[in-house]
Amino acid sequence: MNENELLREREKLRQVIQKIEDEKKIIEKSLSSSKNTYEKDDFVRAQLIYMGNKKLKDIKQIRSKPYFARIDFKADLDKDKERLYIGKISLLDSKTQESIIVDWRAPISNLYYDGRIGRSSYISPEGEITGEISLKRQYFIENQILEKYTDIDLKANDELLQVALEEKADDRLKNIVATIQKEQNAIIRADMNKPLIVQGVAGSGKTTIALHRIAYLIYTYEKDFDPDNFMIIAPNKFFLNYISNVLPDLGVENVKQYTFEDLAYEIIGKRLKISDSNEKLVTIVNREFDDINKGDIDLIIKESKFKSSIKFKELVDKFLRCIEENYIPKKDFILENVRIMRYENMQNLFLNTYKNLSFVRRIDEIKKHIYSKLINNIDKIENIIKRKRTYRINKMLKENVSDEEKQKRRIEIFEEYEDILKRLDKQDFKLIDPFFEKIDKKDSFEYYKEFICEFIYKLILDKELSNYLINNTSSNLEKGEISFEDLAPIMYIHYKIYGAKFNTKLRHIIIDEAQDYGEFQFSVLKTILNSNSMTILGDIAQGVHFYRGIENWEDFIKVEFKDEKPIYLTLEKTYRTTKDIMSEANNVIDKLPEYEKKFIVKGEPVINRKDSIKILKKDSDIDILKDIINKINEYKKSGYKSIAIIGKDMNECKFIKKNLDNLYKNSDLKENIKLIQSKDSEYNAGISIVPSYLAKGLEFDCVILYNVNDKNYTKSSLDIKLLYVAITRAMSRLDIYYLGNISELL
Repeated sequence: MNENELLREREKLRQVIQKIEDEKKIIEKSLSSSKNTYEKDDFVRAQLIYMGNKKLKDIKQIRSKPYFARIDFKADLDKDKERLYIGKISLLDSKTQESIIVDWRAPISNLYYDGRIGRSSYISPEGEITGEISLKRQYFIENQILEKYTDIDLKANDELLQVALEEKADDRLKNIVATIQKEQNAIIRADMNKPLIVQGVAGSGKTTIALHRIAYLIYTYEKDFDPDNFMIIAPNKFFLNYISNVLPDLGVENVKQYTFEDLAYEIIGKRLKISDSNEKLVTIVNREFDDINKGDIDLIIKESKFKSSIKFKELVDKFLRCIEENYIPKKDFILENVRIMRYENMQNLFLNTYKNLSFVRRIDEIKKHIYSKLINNIDKIENIIKRKRTYRINKMLKENVSDEEKQKRRIEIFEEYEDILKRLDKQDFKLIDPFFEKIDKKDSFEYYKEFICEFIYKLILDKELSNYLINNTSSNLEKGEISFEDLAPIMYIHYKIYGAKFNTKLRHIIIDEAQDYGEFQFSVLKTILNSNSMTILGDIAQGVHFYRGIENWEDFIKVEFKDEKPIYLTLEKTYRTTKDIMSEANNVIDKLPEYEKKFIVKGEPVINRKDSIKILKKDSDIDILKDIINKINEYKKSGYKSIAIIGKDMNECKFIKKNLDNLYKNSDLKENIKLIQSKDSEYNAGISIVPSYLAKGLEFDCVILYNVNDKNYTKSSLDIKLLYVAITRAMSRLDIYYLGNISELL
């Protein structure tokens, strides 16, 4: 770093900060005047104020750190070299319209992330721009002070990245814009119009990259899409809270964020009584210690796999076809003896013309056809009604009754026909409704119950599975209960018959922890989206929900995207864990059977920190717990903010929680230790106790694994994946405790 150059760069920073202040004042003045402008057009004024406030918010966000990099580039067709300062947002000089800061998402910024010193190019809206990169520079700016700069080429271990990797867990997600690596950049900027599948190792930044991809897509397609055209599907609310501050920090708001369960409730229009999606996993995890025999657990797994498969969807489609063929009343539409439309014509409209609409929407369209024909026959129908009325009056007048009674009955007959004549005169659309009121008004839950209880046994050749479905699933449905695997078919049935209850103008869905979803779940999402525009991120090595999820991407692609050519990318570098910790995790995952292992990508650690892992044998649970307290105190003194004690399952975690609380109660130190459960929706730094399967997707400064012995973690594929997940949550320190004999997985 040259001292004179540092002074010049500091002067440049001072100028940019002054420009930011100038722009801030211009925007504030514009906002003030907007209140008195366009007095007759509230909408225009509201739009101006909204845009002004957004610009003001963006500018305030970058005041302390306006940019993080610079690139000097001379395009072949330009005379002069461009000096580009890259930051979180773009900033133009209001007076000259010259660029002060270039947005990290702009096409030319790709030179910083992917380009090397020398010949390079980037893709602009006008096409490929080629030229020469003469400088790539990173800045270390804090609170408007340039501490230093460093000139770089494309290196995975550049200085800015290393500084970011040293940060604590609660700061990590926000700093990636300056340190995006080439393989991550390829995912962020991948073509939106093709399905994108990302196999990323633990700690490779899948979630963070997904969020930055949304920010990039919204920036790139801002004229075509709004933020609410995008959706993130995360594994649980706890996870959504964990990422909740990242998108606003990237300047993106109003993106839809759901768990699969909550999305299902939105589609269906009501909440259902669903069992905890982790209960089944816990049953399978504890199979060696549970009263349920092995055969029953094998059936639980078999049922879950089947319900999540595309074959199960095909059976639901057969069921829906039966409903479809018998949905509308099997008779002609006749009003006052005038045939308006034949049943065959209505059925053709329902089954063919409007086959891409929900059943209810098809009925609405058929009503429009009937209404049109009804209008053409109004005079004819009115004449028939009037003749009927005249006939009845004449008949009544011949009866031997008093004149007073005749007058009274004449009025009654007139009133009887008056209502329909008025409705015909007004061309009332509701005249058509009574014909369709005979259609069954079952909700999607009732339809699914009918499918399971009365329909499915005819279609499944596997009688053991068929009986289990009928006896187990139908029994739960009768009690009004469903499992996670029941959500996709119920959503699908509802969407096909009733459509969606919420705004489905979605253009792109990002699915995190995708390995935990099955074929049917993905098929439903594609149906709702009516597109293959998806970003699918996951890690087969972390597929603990194997009984319903994806076991390899190859078969998944053949089923879900057989007619498309999805983009498949891998993230092999891990930016979370140290070399020693990742080496242990790779050693564990290497114990998988060969047929599973061939789809696993092993992590390549970037951080090389010594003494980051310790394996400790203890004689009793109380010895482990006392040592854990010492570890917690040690880590807190070292400045670590997030510490996780990971147990294998919830029972073990409750045991840890109860005993740690008692130990702390009898000590001078008081600790607030949170037990994380699947129902939780908030994540805060501190000390957490978490089951292995709920830790997935999270990261902590320090991780303590409780009792990794040969009984707790066997050589089963599920135990291997649970231990892999637990190990890879650690950023800086990992302590592994065990009683008796250590697990053969280590």
